Amino acid sequence: MVHAGHFGPMKDEESLEAIAAALDLGVNFIDTSDAYGAGYSEALLGEALKGKRDKVILATKGGNVMVGPNRGKRNFAVDYIGPVMEESLKRLQTDYIDLYQLHNPNLEVIRGGEVWELLERRKKEGKIRHYGVSINTIEEGVAAVQDGRSDTIQVEYNLLDQEPAEKVFPPAQRANVGVIVRVPLRRGLLTGKLILEDQQRFQGEDVRARNFAGEIFKRELEKVKQLRFLERPGRSLAQAAIAFCLGHPAVSVVIPGGRNGHQVRENAAAADLKLSADELQQITELWRGGFSR
Repeated sequence: MVHAGHFGPMKDEESLEAIAAALDLGVNFIDTSDAYGAGYSEALLGEALKGKRDKVILATKGGNVMVGPNRGKRNFAVDYIGPVMEESLKRLQTDYIDLYQLHNPNLEVIRGGEVWELLERRKKEGKIRHYGVSINTIEEGVAAVQDGRSDTIQVEYNLLDQEPAEKVFPPAQRANVGVIVRVPLRRGLLTGKLILEDQQRFQGEDVRARNFAGEIFKRELEKVKQLRFLERPGRSLAQAAIAFCLGHPAVSVVIPGGRNGHQVRENAAAADLKLSADELQQITELWRGGFSR
């Protein structure tokens, strides 16, 4: 999302630097969507991966309408997903997508949409290798796991929102469904670098203008203060936050955003970190208590 400008203006040079740094570090999973910049992110990624396509497991999503009179709506009809999948393949400059995900469908689609039959056909044709679903609610996550059709689910999970670990991860493990954790840094909050004055620059298409509206941002910053104990020399709060997500046995992969090479390198270093049992206990107690102390 960040490379399509959804977190403020971006320069292509920075985006390409970030992707190159990730590949150099051995990062081999990249997640995008046709919704990010109405295809801009996919097109940028297609250029960046020329000659390197075999180095990554490439995931994208479809179902959010980003252009035309229905902009802002979701459409998981077969006659919509079929064509936009082809458009994604062209923008990504690839013959196949490793993981194609329905981008936040409702329960009706998860439980019985005809689109699943389309995904299975495309898999047999070799255009996609696996398919899954990106979900917004606990109920959707549970339904996607129970249904048995999704190879993966993508869910928000982080130090500030641990509910999926209790209600979604256990059935996912039992069903052998891969878990992709998004928003591990809570849209920048868990980097520990944001201050209250930053709220003024969250404008327009910046997703933080919506997610952190009103008093929400101030309340979330107060919670982050209570997590500062995770910082130490050689380990940033962001790295601890990513390590927390990676440490759960149900989690297959974590997808933090990185604006540039520096951020990507910092994020990737979290893969070598492990939080202590005492730290994990304190994290759980803070969350269960609503960060109210």
